[in-house]
Amino acid sequence: MSPGQTSWIGADPGGRGNFGIAILTGDEEPQTASVDCADEALDFVRAHVHHTPVGVGVDAPLWWSSGPSGDRHADQWLRHTYGLSGGQVQAANSLRGAALIQGAMFVQRIREAYPGVQVTESHPTALLNALMGNDWATFSARFHVNAMPRNQHERDAIIAAVAAREAFTGNWTHDLGKTRLAGEQDPGQYWLAPVYYYWPEP
Repeated sequence: MSPGQTSWIGADPGGRGNFGIAILTGDEEPQTASVDCADEALDFVRAHVHHTPVGVGVDAPLWWSSGPSGDRHADQWLRHTYGLSGGQVQAANSLRGAALIQGAMFVQRIREAYPGVQVTESHPTALLNALMGNDWATFSARFHVNAMPRNQHERDAIIAAVAAREAFTGNWTHDLGKTRLAGEQDPGQYWLAPVYYYWPEP
């Protein structure tokens, strides 16, 4: 990539070999990898992006709740609005630690490398099921993504990068973090702030 190009980053945090990372740049085919941790994901970004990305999408809960199950209003809204199950949109307490810890650490690390980069949470599984009938071909055609992902982690990272692109170009303006339950952190003011959770208008 040459300087001056515009890029969006997507991350699907996980454990060893299961941390998907994707870079979208213009109409180019996304660059993807499956790595072991947030530091390796950042190394991949630094090796391929020689400018500050416009935005980052992360498939992990980026703010938390002290209420029952660690559930958040955003998660409840997605289940209710689209008829999604608790397995498709899990409460935070049900998630593996790799998603929670590596997700937050990736946001911290990428902001250390690219100060001020904008970050939105994303939920690729929910997005595909709610709006695309769980069909990658439909998603890739709608959002002009020229890629056939090698695995689910890289697929979800690409979707997260698309969410960042759509959010920070103003195409998606519905921020699910604006409405919260009493026990939730404020994603605009807590230690990882600011983060958002942009979603297509229902």
